[in-house]
Amino acid sequence: MTAKHPLVVLLALALAVACGGTSTPATPTTVDFSMVAQNGSVVKGTGQVVESAGSFTITLKLKGMAPGSIHVSHVHAGQCSAPGGIAYALQSVVADSAGTATTVSTIPTGYSIPTSGWYVNVHHGPDFTEADYAPSDSCGNLTAR
Repeated sequence: MTAKHPLVVLLALALAVACGGTSTPATPTTVDFSMVAQNGSVVKGTGQVVESAGSFTITLKLKGMAPGSIHVSHVHAGQCSAPGGIAYALQSVVADSAGTATTVSTIPTGYSIPTSGWYVNVHHGPDFTEADYAPSDSCGNLTAR
């Protein structure tokens, strides 16, 4: 474009800015939390929530598990000290030969904790087919961003 049409240049620049043409993508919000041993277990570790547009991802890093063990895990309503029902199923936590595990789960909804709270619960067994599988081995309260 030539200098004869400065108004056209200014309008094009204004349109690009208004449409986000010069903005940078939003940085994902992260929330770190601790996973603490429950019910006499020694399973503990860390967790992290990464919020994206329309979803959030929970990464758990745990140690102290029986080698090769499998543990069902969920996001529950409430807090570790005031447990509630299951809000979201997470990927099963599978321990390696050293008793450590890293599990990543993506939940296809926004990260909006209710006033009652949310917590991550890693249960003792691979499912709920036996009563001994249900107790929590590790728990971590999630916090708002």
